[in-house]
Amino acid sequence: MPHIFISYAKQDTRELALHLCDSLNRLENVTAWVDRSLRAGRSWELQIQNEIDRCDVVIVLYSPDINRHKQGKPESYVLTEIAYAKWTAKKLIIPVMAQRTDPPISLTMEHYIDFTLDGLDLDDLVTEICHELGIPVQNPKLAGFENPVPKIQPEVRTTDILPAPFEWIEIPVGSVTIEGKIETIPTFHIAKYPITNAQYAKFIEAGGYIEKKWWTDAGWQQREKDSWIQPRYWLDSKWNGDEQPVVGVSWYEAVAYCQWLSEMTDQNISLPTEQQWQQAAQGDDGRIYPWGDDWDCARCNNSVKPCVSNQTTPVRQYEGKGDSFFKVVDMAGNTWEWCRTAYETGSQDLNGTYIRVLKGCSWDFPHIDLFRCDDRSRDEPNFGGDGRGFRVSRS
Repeated sequence: MPHIFISYAKQDTRELALHLCDSLNRLENVTAWVDRSLRAGRSWELQIQNEIDRCDVVIVLYSPDINRHKQGKPESYVLTEIAYAKWTAKKLIIPVMAQRTDPPISLTMEHYIDFTLDGLDLDDLVTEICHELGIPVQNPKLAGFENPVPKIQPEVRTTDILPAPFEWIEIPVGSVTIEGKIETIPTFHIAKYPITNAQYAKFIEAGGYIEKKWWTDAGWQQREKDSWIQPRYWLDSKWNGDEQPVVGVSWYEAVAYCQWLSEMTDQNISLPTEQQWQQAAQGDDGRIYPWGDDWDCARCNNSVKPCVSNQTTPVRQYEGKGDSFFKVVDMAGNTWEWCRTAYETGSQDLNGTYIRVLKGCSWDFPHIDLFRCDDRSRDEPNFGGDGRGFRVSRS
C-alpha cells in the first residue's frame, strides 16, 4: 500500500491539496499525508523530513506561487520539500500542474499530470495518480481500469456534533521530558478548550449511560455499581453552565465520551496521552507555565493569592491571557484534566483499573507548582470531583 506525501503552495493550491489528501485516504489501497497547519521553524523541518522519509511517493502540486520563491516565504517551502525528497530521501516525485505555470527547475518530468490543460476534476486526478502508481482504480469518466473510484461520503466534522466552542489545534512533532526521560511525540490534534457541559450533554442525549459499547469493561461495571446516569454535579447550577467545563466526570466516563465521539465522526478520538497534553501546553521552548516562565494568577482560574476562586469559569474566559505555546486554552487552572496514561506504568491501554494521570490543576488549589506544565498528578479512574474534567485529542 503506497503512502503519499502531498507538497503544495498554500496561497494557490491549499484547498486542492486538502481535498486530494482526503480523497486518497478514502481509497482502500492508498494512504496520504498533507501539511494542514504546521508552523515554520525547526519543528516544521523535522516533521516534514519524517513524513517524506516514511512515504513512497511525493506529489507536488505546482502553481505560480512556487516560482515566486523568496527565501523564507511560504512558497519556498515547497522547493525545500522537493530538494529533500529528491536528493536526500530519493523518493519518486509526481508533478501535478495545479495552475498554469512553468514547473520548478528542480522537478524532473518523467511522471507528469496536467490538472489544468486536461480539465480534470478531483476524481479524475485521483484516478490519474493511481494510474501512475500502477494501482487498479477506475473513474467512470476514464476507460481502462478495473474498479470504480469509491463514492466520497460527506465528512462528519466534530463541529457538526458538538456545540461551540470547539476547535482542533494541530500540534506538530516535538518532544517533552517526563520523569527525566525525553520522549518524542508525533503530530496530533488537541481540542482548543476543555469539553463543556453543552458538549457533554450530546453524549447523554445519545444514550451514553445506557450503551455499553462505548465503555471499558471496568468502566461499565463501575457505572452499574454506582448507578451513574450523568456526571455528579450535572444538576447543580454552580457547575452546569453551558460553557463551563463538565466536572464530576471520572476517567471511565471521559473515555466512554471519547469512544462515542469517535464512532460519531469516524475519527480516532481519545483522551490525550500525558506526553501529548504536556507538548500542547509547553510547546518547544520548555516553558514552565502554558503562557511562559513567570507565574501570574490573573492568567487562569486558580486560588493562588491574591487570586481566589470558588468555582469553574467558562472555557473562553481566559482565552488570550493564559494560552499555551500553541494557543490551546485553559491548560492551567479551571479543572484538572484526565489523560489516557496510567500513572505508574505509562501504559496507554484503556483496559483495567489503573490510576491515571491528571494534568493542569484546578480552580481551588493555592500552590503554584501544581500549575506547571510538567507537574504530574493522579487519581483513581472511578473518581470524579468538582475539579475533574477533560479535553479530547485526535491522532
